[in-house]
Amino acid sequence: MSKNTSRRYRKAHDRRVWVFSQLNHDLQPEQIARIIVAASLAQAQREADARRASTEALADETTADAGAAESSEGGKEDAS
Repeated sequence: MSKNTSRRYRKAHDRRVWVFSQLNHDLQPEQIARIIVAASLAQAQREADARRASTEALADETTADAGAAESSEGGKEDAS
């Protein structure tokens, strides 16, 4: 039987993966907590960055819409 070497998925370059070659029975709860906190903070930072980018994009879109509305209103005033 041949070994299947093709991967069904690829890990994103910015994604961290924890790999353990064997179970570490000496792992303390504090170490587990540090790992979880570090991963949670990284995830929260990514979510905050995404929210900020979304908010900035929405603000840019709103500003562009307001500018277009002002220019069309200006044209109406000049025609009267």
